[in-house]
Amino acid sequence: MIKQFLFVILTLFLASCYHPSSQEAMHDLKQIEGNWNSYKGVSFNENWMFINDSLFKGEGFSLNGNDTSFYESLRIERKSDSVYYIIGLAKNKDETKFLLSNASKHEWVFKNPENEFPSIIKYKIENDSLLFVTIANIRGNKEQFFYLKKNVAP
Repeated sequence: MIKQFLFVILTLFLASCYHPSSQEAMHDLKQIEGNWNSYKGVSFNENWMFINDSLFKGEGFSLNGNDTSFYESLRIERKSDSVYYIIGLAKNKDETKFLLSNASKHEWVFKNPENEFPSIIKYKIENDSLLFVTIANIRGNKEQFFYLKKNVAP
């Protein structure tokens, strides 16, 4: 009886472990499509557009009144079996790539241990309308949080 119980528990545990392929991760990431505005903390906004099964294009920016005080171009690309989060700053022609290292249906973690800060970028969706972005160094002891809400057109 105990063996059967343990077998059922183990089966349920393994079934709950979701390790998406790169294609499944890109499908799950469709949740970030749209315009997101900060609702507390650091004033920062993101806009994301689904281009195709291998590409999302986005932008991150901060406004000071009507002026843009910070801007970065963003992409999420699937290449072969890997997914990358790519940042391009307006003043710099170089791009910084972060590899998707962990994913679930509503949460994605991208890492680049060679980048001083951030080394980790984490996206988490709640209730289809809240997006929590955390950036951190590789040790995880320096973090910055962004709280975004999906802008729903009337």
